[in-house]
Amino acid sequence: MKEIRRITSELKPSLTAANERARVEYALMHLERSSLTSQGGINPTFRADMDVVHIDEKWFYRTRKAQNMYLSHREEAPHRECKHKNHIQKIMFLSAMARPRYDAQGNCVFDGKIGVWAYTEWVQAKKKSQNRLRGAWELKPCDKVDREKSREYLVKYVLLAIKEKWPESDRWNTIYVQQDNARTHIKPDDPLFLQEAARGGWDIRMIYQPPNSPDTNILDLGWFASIQAMFHKKMPKTLPEIVAKVNQSLAEYPHQKLNRIWLSHQACMREIIKHKGSMHYAVPHLKKKTRETRMSPCSFD
Repeated sequence: MKEIRRITSELKPSLTAANERARVEYALMHLERSSLTSQGGINPTFRADMDVVHIDEKWFYRTRKAQNMYLSHREEAPHRECKHKNHIQKIMFLSAMARPRYDAQGNCVFDGKIGVWAYTEWVQAKKKSQNRLRGAWELKPCDKVDREKSREYLVKYVLLAIKEKWPESDRWNTIYVQQDNARTHIKPDDPLFLQEAARGGWDIRMIYQPPNSPDTNILDLGWFASIQAMFHKKMPKTLPEIVAKVNQSLAEYPHQKLNRIWLSHQACMREIIKHKGSMHYAVPHLKKKTRETRMSPCSFD
């Protein structure tokens, strides 16, 4: 009998009583109302969340300080260098993901991948270097990502991508864009956002997720970690390559994995209710592969 076991202890945000109450309210709002009345509400299920888009930002580094690799006995380990380990090139990306959809035969009709966009700009080089001449245009990360920049990317990229890719069958239904409570994010009643969101007869609304709750956003819950694992295998060497490799990883990302993260999101909400808003819980195994094409809802039992 094993008496010692290895675990990974994750450092989680400290929650106030108001935070925990907001988390429970969030999870309860995602319960399917019809399941609350059928059979006396004994075994309620969660909504499929087909009308929600989760957005968030993430830094993508050109490389990691330590990278695991698999080599044959004839290969030599690659030489990886940088001027300073604490100043590795990086770019912040804005990501937007919805839940994939399938037809009755299990074929994917909407992959849920709204898009990723790099916070970058083209600037002219102020000095000559071995890589380019003075005055040459080069790609640089944005100096800062404030509320103005967030509004610009939402209007210029996210809203347009949603309208372009959203299934025609839900064209006239309300779409909710969920973001966290970062100070750089716009408010749900931002005039410019509301104006552009309603353009063309669309009903797109901005909502907040509970404070200090990364487990209520599918990007923080698993998508960022998954896409970064794919991205680092491609080993970009320059800033333009970072952008190209991130977009390549998005194109290659399986819609089945994205759907499984949405199932994990439902499981997290179930645990949030059971633990009265606490973040200290273990997400149970759900046999996601058997659910993914059937869109089976996560029950509360």
